[in-house]
Amino acid sequence: MATEYTDVDRLILGRWQDVMGLLEAHEELQDRMEEVIDDVGNRLERWLEERGYEVKSESKAPSFWVGKANWFNRRKDDWAICFEIGGFAPFGFRKVREDHPFSWLHTGNLEFLRMKEAERIDFARALRQELGDVAKNWAHKNVDEADAPLGRYFTEISDRDRVELIADPDKLFEFATKACEELLTLTEPIDRVLARFRPKE
Repeated sequence: MATEYTDVDRLILGRWQDVMGLLEAHEELQDRMEEVIDDVGNRLERWLEERGYEVKSESKAPSFWVGKANWFNRRKDDWAICFEIGGFAPFGFRKVREDHPFSWLHTGNLEFLRMKEAERIDFARALRQELGDVAKNWAHKNVDEADAPLGRYFTEISDRDRVELIADPDKLFEFATKACEELLTLTEPIDRVLARFRPKE
């Protein structure tokens, strides 16, 4: 069967040079968007440092990873437990495939503290019990008890909103700090439960 071009195909073929120019401009724009994310990450680092936390920025994902010094694994090269704020760039930017930004708690690296999957699942259940009704705010259907037991999507933030976030570093910083403030309320319950599960040094 012979291939037939669609109307959209013919439109692109008719404007081939313009389309190629847009693709090149889009790629260059994504590079600058990464720089904005890194800059906001640097601001967030200073903001979190005052509160006793650290942050790692991953501009291609994009994500901000947040943790405390005492959450590092034994080798001190990564957190055994940490928060992630991600998906705040519009759909189609680099690795963004989510429909909304999100906040998540990651616990998979607790295996480096000799906590096997069954113990991590017990940890997740104990943490939800410790949180009480608050846990309902972090009970997204995609949570994984062994590796990512708490999470939520900011469904009120549309893709158009994400364009505005990434276009204005101040708005992105405001979003990130607000998301951090929500996550940091989980720290004390996490520490209490972690103290019961973490092997003694």
